[in-house]
Amino acid sequence: MRISSIGHAGFEIRSGSATILVDPWFSPEGAFLGSWFPYPNNEHLLERDIFSPDAIVISHEHLDHVDPWFLARVPRNVPVFIPKYPSQALPTKILSGGERRITEVEEWVETEVAPGLRVFFISEESPMNHDSAMVIRTDEKVLLNLNDARLTPSQIRNVKANVGGNIDALSIQGAGASWFPVCYDYDDARRRELSVAKRKAKLTYVATVHEIAEPVMTLPFAGPPAFLDDALRHVNVEMGPEGIFPDQEQVAEWMAQQGIADTAVLLPGDVWDTTSGSIERDPHWADFRFDHRELYIAGYAERRKADLARLHARYPTPDRDLWEEFNAYFDRVLAMSPYFNENIDMKVGFELKGPGGGDWSVDFRPGHEGITRGTQGCHYVYTFESRWLPPILDGSIPWEDFFLSLRFTARRDPDHYNDHLLGLLKFAWPDALDAVEEYETRERDHETIDVHVDGKTYRIQRFCPHANQDLAETGVLLEGGILQCLGHHYEFDLATGECINGRSRPLESTLIEGPTS
Repeated sequence: MRISSIGHAGFEIRSGSATILVDPWFSPEGAFLGSWFPYPNNEHLLERDIFSPDAIVISHEHLDHVDPWFLARVPRNVPVFIPKYPSQALPTKILSGGERRITEVEEWVETEVAPGLRVFFISEESPMNHDSAMVIRTDEKVLLNLNDARLTPSQIRNVKANVGGNIDALSIQGAGASWFPVCYDYDDARRRELSVAKRKAKLTYVATVHEIAEPVMTLPFAGPPAFLDDALRHVNVEMGPEGIFPDQEQVAEWMAQQGIADTAVLLPGDVWDTTSGSIERDPHWADFRFDHRELYIAGYAERRKADLARLHARYPTPDRDLWEEFNAYFDRVLAMSPYFNENIDMKVGFELKGPGGGDWSVDFRPGHEGITRGTQGCHYVYTFESRWLPPILDGSIPWEDFFLSLRFTARRDPDHYNDHLLGLLKFAWPDALDAVEEYETRERDHETIDVHVDGKTYRIQRFCPHANQDLAETGVLLEGGILQCLGHHYEFDLATGECINGRSRPLESTLIEGPTS
């Protein structure tokens, strides 16, 4: 098996005469309204024979993984294999690049996608996130590709057992797909503190997966995106040593500091051969250096100016008042899921700047549901240009794609994350919402586990009260008697059970040993 980077989270896999592409992304307009671009630039690969694979495998519906621009240039007889999700968002995006055969594969079901190459998917346990890892294998070699998926330790162990205990390559991202804390109205010191904590949590997860999977080689990838639009160039600071978007080299260096030596940084066109263990470097990168980032991005941005100008022209400032459309849209959203409304349980404000906009709010509180003018009393407030609202309301830009564009600012009081608000906005699909409700409300065994911190022992419920993640697998103890669930980073004060950074039912927690004061 030959594993070649094709940029960002994309790979070309060759075995014998078979070739497949995984999550190819090449659009000259980037992704998420021209906000994200592969870093470094991978367009030189378009001059090679990359448009005629035997199959394409796509992990999930984020536009840095599914690229309609690229798919439109691939022959229609090339099939696409994807995980089966409760939502049709991923097939819809694939078909926007033209008609082709799409095979939706159930979790853990191994499927031959090209002669001698087989794939199976492993989805995140909670359907609140439609992310899947994939295993690509031949008769002799195994690649575990995590993409954006955050699998639990037990899922990783199950993968390892399924493939016979040997994983040749682990590809895993060191930079998450996030707008937090970048878009929030924190001062510089607080934003830096939160970025460092987010970066640390992500890299710690990378090390945890590596420890369980024990691969022959680890390939850090999918980080970072480059921001080329003048309005977003400041976000590139997040590629620095305290940011949430570390580059591949930084991830490899961090892993080396943890004693993880077998890592390979592959730039687009570089190849790792699983049989020989050798790396073939693409000569295109002879003069490239990650520490010359600012100069490289300046030239990259200049080459993309015309593409960005065309994209912006497709989203003009509105020539009408958007209030009635906003009202009708959220009337539908409020009627979709009483369960989600109950868990959101707050007013959310939208400050739309520019022609056709205004300050409007949506009240999700049960018994108070409705849409009003003004943003008084809102716990969350999103502020963005009115030009972006029409494509959100007509469904051509999903909310999550818009949030990943970073073309907004946000504030919240209290400063608590609300997972159900994002879930309702990003899905707005009854089957997907029902799947989350079923997962979160299903009966669990009333098991408890004991945890030890700061000289104390607490007996706590085994399954997280937010989304039923198994805290025996996903619970991490932090300083000050705080337990963090890695499923969604919710944190609980073990002394009180209170969730201190999000909206969740309290954790059942009892002090059974240790000082009480």
